[in-house]
Amino acid sequence: MSSYSEIESLNKILIHSPDSGIAKVTPDLATELLYEDIVYYRKMKEEHLALKRILQAYVGNNNCLEVEVLFEEVLMNATIRIEFIHSLLALEGKPFLENKLKDMSPQRLAQYSIEGSISDAVLPIPNFIFSRDIGSVAGSFLIHATAAKKARSRESLIMWFVFHHHNQFQSWASTGNIISPANSIDELLTFLKSDHTKPQLEGGDIMMMAPNHLLVGCSERTNERGIALLRKKIEDSKNNEIKYLSIAYLPESRHCMHWDTVFTFTNYNEAVGYFPLLNDSQSLTVKTIHLKENKEEKFKSFTAYTQHFFPSLSVIPSGNGVYPHDQREQWTDGCNFVALKPGLLIGYERNEKTLEAFVNRGYAIIEAENVLLNKVNIHSLEKTIITLQSSELSRARGGPHCLTFPLHRA
Repeated sequence: MSSYSEIESLNKILIHSPDSGIAKVTPDLATELLYEDIVYYRKMKEEHLALKRILQAYVGNNNCLEVEVLFEEVLMNATIRIEFIHSLLALEGKPFLENKLKDMSPQRLAQYSIEGSISDAVLPIPNFIFSRDIGSVAGSFLIHATAAKKARSRESLIMWFVFHHHNQFQSWASTGNIISPANSIDELLTFLKSDHTKPQLEGGDIMMMAPNHLLVGCSERTNERGIALLRKKIEDSKNNEIKYLSIAYLPESRHCMHWDTVFTFTNYNEAVGYFPLLNDSQSLTVKTIHLKENKEEKFKSFTAYTQHFFPSLSVIPSGNGVYPHDQREQWTDGCNFVALKPGLLIGYERNEKTLEAFVNRGYAIIEAENVLLNKVNIHSLEKTIITLQSSELSRARGGPHCLTFPLHRA
């Protein structure tokens, strides 16, 4: 499996549906768990289910994979299950839970690891729904993320086991094409338990700009050390398909925690972005490394970078480029679309001014419910945005791009 594009036709995707751990987020824990509000769990599940059903309609049920199901299947192997338990106990610092965890079935252990346990003071991992951040497929590489925040460390641990032991990922594991800043589970645990000097790399900052051009956002969640290790792993692989590695330097600010919060591709030579930041030479500069020649180019803004490498690219402004709508709708994921194929997108219905900008470019808008209820042939749709209700999903600070982890695009 591979993916050389952000927009080519989607074939296989990984998601995590909201679990009951989200209902355990309290006002006291919200900040620690990276939530800014207490979301309505049942409504969030309904909103996410619409996304899942749209994805299933496009790729087929068997190609829309659930993380928890894959994790359960990995834990069926008794040896791997014991290794995971020891790793989990080391990460959480709770060795006294060993006998309890060993008595759990694979299904119960997977559920416990994701949803947490109030009685055991094991916190939930409510950001797991944003499956984009747990890794990325870049060309023929599967990139395993090392979470920046303690609240997401267990996600990185779980995905190490899924990526390395589930047969869905064996094409990468068997060829040595899984890239992780860590070389072993012990090194991963060391990274996840260390302070801010650890290598940080999250999938929301990783984007294929072209089949041979990878961009990584240096952000609140991805740091220079994580990017340097990614570069080394790419160069050490002797796989020459990625010729350019660009680094976009984002301000360390909550409103642009990942690169995909300010820019996503929507069609051939087209994207959506947050203009106040993309055009700002004070806040966002770009460095491009020519991997084969080992030389660098620096650009004073993202716009200068795209004019150099992608002169035909047209960027649609969030909020239709009008203040305060641009700022408001960037905050509610107006730059965060996922493409099923070129020009067929999933976005949030609440970003009305951004959708207006797309309509001005010839796009049609259709609600997810209408696609599903009217049994629309989703593959026949062209230049269309399928909109999701998102009152709760957007309050968790992530859009459709964040909620989806494409594994293979045609």
